Amino acid sequence: MDTRTIRRLGLVAIGLLIAGLFVGATNRFLPKPASAEAQTVSALFNFMIVIATIIFLIVEGALLYSIIRFRKKDGDETDGPPIHGSAAIELTWTAIPAVIVFGLSMYSYQVFAGMQEDKPNTLVLHVRGQQFVWSFDYPHDPNVKVLSSAELHVPLNTPIRMEIEAADVMHGFWVPEFGVKQDAIPGRVTEVRFTPTAAGQYQVVCYELCGNGHGVMRNNVVVEDQVHYDAFVKSLEVHPPAKPAPGEHTAEWGGYVLQSNKYGCGGCHYLPALNLAGQVGPSWVGLGDRAGARVKGQDARTYILHSIIYPNEYIVSGYPANVMPQNFGQQMDDTDLNSIVDYLLAQKNQTDTATGQKTAQISTP
Repeated sequence: MDTRTIRRLGLVAIGLLIAGLFVGATNRFLPKPASAEAQTVSALFNFMIVIATIIFLIVEGALLYSIIRFRKKDGDETDGPPIHGSAAIELTWTAIPAVIVFGLSMYSYQVFAGMQEDKPNTLVLHVRGQQFVWSFDYPHDPNVKVLSSAELHVPLNTPIRMEIEAADVMHGFWVPEFGVKQDAIPGRVTEVRFTPTAAGQYQVVCYELCGNGHGVMRNNVVVEDQVHYDAFVKSLEVHPPAKPAPGEHTAEWGGYVLQSNKYGCGGCHYLPALNLAGQVGPSWVGLGDRAGARVKGQDARTYILHSIIYPNEYIVSGYPANVMPQNFGQQMDDTDLNSIVDYLLAQKNQTDTATGQKTAQISTP
């Protein structure tokens, strides 16, 4: 091979390397990393993109060169030369991919192993997936009752281990900006680890097809400093009322059940009286005034009760069917169910004497 050919091949190799590095550095296939784990996953992905780009350009370049350089001349009807293959070429195109795959496998394993390592001062949180909402529990003094939340809060730059459960069917816990995902499996606790490095608001998304409401199974994730995180967990502390005796029910207990997010209602419905900020389902503000007029000849209590037990019986205009779970009639005992109805019946509108406008009456459990 002469010097000119070597120089040309060297220039081609440099060009391929520059092209691969450019694509690897500028691609936007993954979201901007917001955790330490996402940064390592992005680095691995970008490295794969560099290699894939170089291989793509070599293969496509060879094809285009062959099409142009060895195209049949006009009027040439002769057969091509009898070529039986080259052991050197076959060995080369087998050995190089094998080396690349082995190298990527080792790199990938190192990234995976690093994401599974126990880190000092890890904060353990619990998440439960159910159709079609997530709920989150936080570590706290066992002598203090702390409610679940429909919004995940995590402190900045603190290693997190999420213990994940499913209440009904398989779900998938995924925060794209954190670069981690894990199955939520009924009857089993799985876990995922991450260290958030960028303050802001993100979303936990279900990636497993879990039913008709799968597309709306998204909850907010807030990454904040330690002071604000501690204040948020403190705000979840409550003193639960006494549960009514069997066969009895109270609005006070119903408000507590809703606020505790025991059945995940706060992930879909909006009611500022209980700090519920869901947007998937209809608002509960003033529901006690509206419920009696929804279905002709039906009282407000029956309407709310049926809406919980048979959620597809009445679909509020502008909201989809088959999003609310169909099994609350089996999940809730009579005390919880009727107490929730009592509380929602108490949600009335009142007139603001200063403005003359209707505002939501704020009632607490």
